[in-house]
Amino acid sequence: MSNNENDKPESGCVTRPRLRPKRVAVSLQAEQNRLLAALFHSDCPVFLDTNILIWSFGLNEQASAAWQKWLLSLHTRLVIPAWVVHEYNQHSDKPEVFSPYKALSSKLQVILDEVRDCTARALDGTAALGLGYSSKTDLESKLAEASGFIVNIAKAVSKNDNGHRTELLKFYEELLYRRSNSADIHELSQKANLEFDARAALRLSPGGEDSDKSQNRCGDLIIWKEILHYCAETGQGEALFVSNDVKRDWCYKPINVVLDHGKEIRWSSEAARDLRLPNPELLAEFQRYTGGEGIIFATIEQIIEKLGSTAHNATEATEFSQLAQATRSNRTPTDSVVDWIHNSEDVYNEGLRGVAYWQFSPDEVDLENFEAWCREKMKGIKIPFDKVDWGNVFVALYL
Repeated sequence: MSNNENDKPESGCVTRPRLRPKRVAVSLQAEQNRLLAALFHSDCPVFLDTNILIWSFGLNEQASAAWQKWLLSLHTRLVIPAWVVHEYNQHSDKPEVFSPYKALSSKLQVILDEVRDCTARALDGTAALGLGYSSKTDLESKLAEASGFIVNIAKAVSKNDNGHRTELLKFYEELLYRRSNSADIHELSQKANLEFDARAALRLSPGGEDSDKSQNRCGDLIIWKEILHYCAETGQGEALFVSNDVKRDWCYKPINVVLDHGKEIRWSSEAARDLRLPNPELLAEFQRYTGGEGIIFATIEQIIEKLGSTAHNATEATEFSQLAQATRSNRTPTDSVVDWIHNSEDVYNEGLRGVAYWQFSPDEVDLENFEAWCREKMKGIKIPFDKVDWGNVFVALYL
């Protein structure tokens, strides 16, 4: 116990929010658990940024169906800021949103043509041999073949599929009407305009990174004010904000992360699973307005990785596997096994009728036989089977 009087809390100020310094090292497991709790086990509101809605127009039809299912599953937890609806209305009818890949093949063709021209000028026969080709002619032939393949893939991606995107527009029309915040954006925008320059000059989050923009400078600040007001009015002491905007005036990267086994390593997108923490001044402002613990910041990739994870969402993981694959989220060996069997209809049905069949209780299934059957069906597939949780595979596929 400290004997220093200065270490004692001031009378009446024990619960007053304090501005904290940025955290140097954080426990990856602890932060993951906070996100999981907010996502699956909490009634805290989930706020979506405009960029998340626009991002969803790039999804394929199966992934889009899973995305819409998740949004509906949030029920009243989902809160769409009024300013997000306003921004969505400004962008949703633009060609680059409704047909996000339309120009992909033509842009790619220009790059590939430049690569072929540069190869012809810069590389000779010796360079071709060094790359494993018998001659420069052989190298250029293989490059042309690869370029043709890549362009064909790009054309398939670029092909307009306005059908399911039109359905997504209809879905959003209803969802945003029902789940949009009732805040007065005219009043909010007026107040934000009066406050923005002072906050930006002092580098107070959010908005400082947008101070040079000619339009919509105050958008982030308005959304933030909506989050604060909504949580204060509804008595919510925690919120989850999903955004792909990872600018410095929203969040920061801790220098180090502590892994599950206690090893402390430098932050990297891969090692930290792109973990970002809300800036301290945002956290203090949230606590002051709501009296709660704080706000959790997550990108859509982090959310989808959890939804499609057999480790965290085993009973529903297959429902989000197409969404997880579409976002190229980190797939564990267990997830990869589930993806493979789920995408192989004949194999899945064989298991349903045979080794994974149960009538009254899942305990009827012999998991050792189930594992052996899976390994046999996937022979030759490059998955580290020894790292697979076969119990979670069964739960995800057949429970």
